[in-house]
Amino acid sequence: MSTSGVLRKSVVAVALGAALTVAGAAFPATAMAAPAAATAAAGDSPVDVGANANLNFNVDVLGIANKIEASIKTAQNREGFVKNLEESAFYAAGGQYNVMVMNLSQGYEDHFNGVKAYGSATYDGVIYGIWVFEDGEFTNLGDGGYINWAFRGWFDRPNNGGYVKFSRP
Repeated sequence: MSTSGVLRKSVVAVALGAALTVAGAAFPATAMAAPAAATAAAGDSPVDVGANANLNFNVDVLGIANKIEASIKTAQNREGFVKNLEESAFYAAGGQYNVMVMNLSQGYEDHFNGVKAYGSATYDGVIYGIWVFEDGEFTNLGDGGYINWAFRGWFDRPNNGGYVKFSRP
């Protein structure tokens, strides 16, 4: 998938009964504005089929959006959905990059280097950002727990707090 042009692809995911939209575009200036800004800029919106989940990718240098889309399973709860996004992104990227999934309605600060993919997924109205990147730092300023965030890769998390420093593999 090219990141220079806009590629729109909508697929109905049988496991979720969800509308999934994948869009390749330039990486937004701010991560907080990414889902809304990219969708508005592309003139795109998820197709509503009465489902409770959808997936949007704005940057996909690795071409992993389709792999994540194909691996999403019906989750009985948000925790399972968030953990599945994290695992799907990690394995779709060949286990070679760090992954962060965060509830975008919570406060956070991100300083990622070498972003390979950014996308968003919505579960029952809650929008999650999904980053695949080389290294950097992330601070969760909101509530923890798998219903709000999940991450995987090479990291140090002092005192199991909200700050995580990621290194390259």
